[in-house]
Amino acid sequence: MKAAGILVAALVLVGAAACGVPVAGTPVPVTVTPQAATTSVIAVPAPQTVYVQQPPVYVAPVDTSAAQTVIAYYDALNRRDFATAWSLGGSRIAGGGGYTKYVNGFATTSWDTLTVTDVRGNTVYVVLSAVQTDGSTRVFSGSYTVSGGVLAGSHMTRTK
Repeated sequence: MKAAGILVAALVLVGAAACGVPVAGTPVPVTVTPQAATTSVIAVPAPQTVYVQQPPVYVAPVDTSAAQTVIAYYDALNRRDFATAWSLGGSRIAGGGGYTKYVNGFATTSWDTLTVTDVRGNTVYVVLSAVQTDGSTRVFSGSYTVSGGVLAGSHMTRTK
């Protein structure tokens, strides 16, 4: 019977975690209460709080429209919404080859973690960690220039 209680608790946890979309990087408390079997009486332990946390995605020291544009760009990439990323300036920083080549360039990227380190006017300085589908991580640092609410240019260098 103890195994059944653990299974129910695990299912409740999985269901609870799937129901909400927590803000990235913010722990979300999930209360787990095992259900008692209907054919016998078992002791039900007190509810416990489990924290479900997504990896940190964005860290910005200053809330500016330029930084928010860069964050929105990487948010679109992480959601695999390449059309939005393209319209947020991906088309300007792609380096030629068109939309299909641009999308194919992200085929081996699993997730991007962006840290905004500074904002000076319309220039946003960042460190980017790109987790690859093979489990490796590529790290870049550099800057994006924002103009008219879209990326107008970039200068990124791979550091690892």
